[in-house]
Amino acid sequence: MSAPKVWLDYDQKALDDQYNQRILVPDANDYLARNLELSTKVRGEIECRLDVPYGPSADEILDIFPATGTKAKGTPVVVFVHGGAWTRWTKDHNSYQAPAFVSAGAAFVSVNFALLPEVDLDELVRQNRAAVQWVYEHATEFGANPDKVYVAGQSSGAHVAGLLAVTDWTEWGLPADTVKGVVAASGMYELTPVRLSSRNEYLHLDEAAVKRNSAIGQIPNIVPPMLIAYGGAEHVEFRRQSQSFAKTLRDLGHSCQEIDLPDLNHFQVAEEFADPTSPLMQATYKLIGLETGNV
Repeated sequence: MSAPKVWLDYDQKALDDQYNQRILVPDANDYLARNLELSTKVRGEIECRLDVPYGPSADEILDIFPATGTKAKGTPVVVFVHGGAWTRWTKDHNSYQAPAFVSAGAAFVSVNFALLPEVDLDELVRQNRAAVQWVYEHATEFGANPDKVYVAGQSSGAHVAGLLAVTDWTEWGLPADTVKGVVAASGMYELTPVRLSSRNEYLHLDEAAVKRNSAIGQIPNIVPPMLIAYGGAEHVEFRRQSQSFAKTLRDLGHSCQEIDLPDLNHFQVAEEFADPTSPLMQATYKLIGLETGNV
């Protein structure tokens, strides 16, 4: 007798596998080691302000990479939320993307935040909202324009980016349109299947937490333009998550561009943020008003 279905056409093992990136990318740690090595190199080579506090806890710090060039005044700023299944890695793994942004005329901010199980998912998301608030309030201090704040994230960072897109910023004392655009790559926007998977062994989500932390179920009237990207070599369920969120946004009249990246696995999609010639970055430049990636 076949195993019972727990989500769509997936039985428990199949669903667990869909939310385990190493099933398709067994050498994932090689990508992560390269990212850390490149990030360390970048921090030693370009202008940056490191470990800037944005909140009261030791984990609430960020790195700022101002835009380069003589025109780097009042520039856009991109707040980047790292991935890692909400449990791993830090901002120190995510400096390698900075040159592709700063050389094109946008400041880049890599956010650090507390991870599970030290905090729950609600607190992790709250810290990232606080980071956006801090960037808005301090942007002019590093040559950026608070009216040009953008958000990007990959994997679990894209999950958070999705929630930042649907946040009511007036509850944070900010304009409703504080975030002018969001780039979300390889993310999860409906956490019901995540709760049903083995990931819930550390997430500990109940139905209320799923509702609070699923962007697709709380889309407001004001949503910034979004780019939603996913790789051709990613899990079917991750692709479905992105496609479903993008379709829902468009059905509600919001601006959302899908970017399907053929042949790329989950970790290769992340590295597209470091390549100025990639389709993902070319679309990102257009979103933030840098039509060719140059100023």
